[in-house]
Amino acid sequence: MKDLSFNYPFNPSGQINIRNDFKTLSDEFGRIAPDLYKVINLKSDLPTPKGGAITLADNTTYFFIGDLDLKGDRLVGGTNTCILGPSSENSSITSTGLTTGQPLFKTKHTTPIRHISFKDVDTCLDIDGTVGEDVALDWTGVNFVNIPNIGVIKNSDNFIYSKSAVLNSKGLVFDGSIGTIGIDNCLFSSPASSGNMIELLGTMTVTRRFRVMYSSFIILSTMTGINVNSSATIGAERYILDTVNFSDGGTYLSGMDYLDNESNFSNCIGIVNSVELAEYYMVANATLTSIATKDVPVKIAGTTTANAINQKFTHTDNKVEYTGAISTSFVVTATASFSGGNNKNVSLFVAKNGTIDPASEMRATTDGVGKAESIAIQTIALLETGDYIEIWIENNTDSTDFTVEYLNVIVRNVN
Repeated sequence: MKDLSFNYPFNPSGQINIRNDFKTLSDEFGRIAPDLYKVINLKSDLPTPKGGAITLADNTTYFFIGDLDLKGDRLVGGTNTCILGPSSENSSITSTGLTTGQPLFKTKHTTPIRHISFKDVDTCLDIDGTVGEDVALDWTGVNFVNIPNIGVIKNSDNFIYSKSAVLNSKGLVFDGSIGTIGIDNCLFSSPASSGNMIELLGTMTVTRRFRVMYSSFIILSTMTGINVNSSATIGAERYILDTVNFSDGGTYLSGMDYLDNESNFSNCIGIVNSVELAEYYMVANATLTSIATKDVPVKIAGTTTANAINQKFTHTDNKVEYTGAISTSFVVTATASFSGGNNKNVSLFVAKNGTIDPASEMRATTDGVGKAESIAIQTIALLETGDYIEIWIENNTDSTDFTVEYLNVIVRNVN
């Protein structure tokens, strides 16, 4: 039976030499699992380059100690290659002399990466997931330092980027189909040049969500923080920015903003946050609302105008339809002023999906010259995607028609 115990001779003086100690660990791991774990101290510890490419072995973990220069060569990942370092502060990979535009690391497979920096190259990444393979890119403590073109990530089940930093670097580009792009607890500090820190191309489809949480973007004046092409495919409220701080003088967002139905921005600083909100109104309306039958409510007729800052709703005359993806409770309020026959008893209602809400009903009576004071109504409604709100009126006296001259309607999230 293979001996799986460690023989680690700690220095009796109590002083640690990290390279020597990791070399000792390397020997132990090499004895236990020689084909699964490689400690990399020198370039010669890696596979022999062929045509400038160092192809890493399948199902193998490479633990990089210190700062390693590949001297013009590049890394190519295998199936389930894992790249580790002790800390992104004292472990890095670069390649002096690497051709401009040539990526430092290329793969089409699942690749976990932990606690290491990539730095001082023109282009870092070229990742295009293999069709039929659930490519997972779970990266923690991975820094990009002094890289003008971080590179492209395309076709992956997920890209999870956590507790990491992009320093004096830009150009993290997403393309193809990716399930989740999740970024949390990261710092993005832009170079003093033009370009995008993060870009989603027009050919990009996010099948689950694009989410940035608890992160900071320092964007200098000629840079853009997050550029989401308006042709990129993202579901309703799946472009999520939660507690993200944007600072300095650059353009923070481009392509999509808080007004887009895809957006769900909350607790962010430097940008406008999202809210489910709608308002529409009409002023001096002359369109008659026809009353066919006493005690039967009908939709108020007339041309209404939507507020320019409406979010998560579409508008047509006396109607707003909820387009958000999250089922939410809303407060609906409306105020109307109308004219009609003398001494007519009138009811006003909120209607959801063409059905009046009895809790919203308020009544008034026109005076001797057919005028009524304004009626205010309100209710609470649970709205799901596609539900719509209208304001209806009812003549409780007879079938005399009304003209609703003034109307103001607000639908807002209870929260």
